[in-house]
Amino acid sequence: MITLKAWAKINISLKILNKRDDGFHNLETTLVTINLADFLDIKEIESGIIIESEGLNIKPEANLCYQAADIFKRRFNITKGVKIKLIKNIPVGGGLGGGSADAACVLKGMNELFNLNVPDEELMELSKEIGSDVPFFIKGGAAYARGRGEELKFFKLSRMSFVLYYPGYPISTKWAYEAYDEFILTHQHEMDNIIEKKDGKKKKIRKSFVLENDFEKVVFKKHPDLEDVKAHLIAAGAFIVSLSGSGSCLFAVTDENIKKKVIKYLEGIGAQFFEVVTI
Repeated sequence: MITLKAWAKINISLKILNKRDDGFHNLETTLVTINLADFLDIKEIESGIIIESEGLNIKPEANLCYQAADIFKRRFNITKGVKIKLIKNIPVGGGLGGGSADAACVLKGMNELFNLNVPDEELMELSKEIGSDVPFFIKGGAAYARGRGEELKFFKLSRMSFVLYYPGYPISTKWAYEAYDEFILTHQHEMDNIIEKKDGKKKKIRKSFVLENDFEKVVFKKHPDLEDVKAHLIAAGAFIVSLSGSGSCLFAVTDENIKKKVIKYLEGIGAQFFEVVTI
């Protein structure tokens, strides 16, 4: 049996560039793994794929762990089966990539379980069949991502400290993208690519990339409580406060002194929160 940790991620920034012809979106984002993790036990069985996880009320075939195991078995002609026990600690629908991290962990775990020694690069290519951000979790660390999120450039990042706030409810990534597309259609003046007339000709001017998350434009409108908490975290002294992914988690960048003030506020409102660092 193989036991692994599936580390969560934070999007330090997220910029949605445009909608693609295939229905997905091009984006720019910086991803970092943090020391909040799900736990997976992967055991060889005679046949089939069994997923055990308390609190996940979805069909096994819809679980990304199942899909990862199925893809791995078919790609490498594995006749034996696997039983996967998943213990969830990463909030579902929190924008922390828990499902994708779990799927990447299954690929790595099965690679080890069946002694195949498949290189990370091949696992990353295979993982694109599961989801756009799964390849990042094969390596983890810090990476700048483009395209659908699968075009990755890894880099070294100094250790950072965060406080994560989870509001107690999930946000659907599918809904967030649909709401953002609708927002862009009805708020052309707030688009980040603007048109300026110069010498009678139209010229595209692109704004500089800053540490912000485009999903906040629509998520905060539906969930004003998140915007209120963000304002209080900033007032407590946090250097940066932003949504991670499409939410629902907010992260606050702090030092040790500011962390105490941030935690005092969150404890005061009875919030669920996590103290984490980059890994």
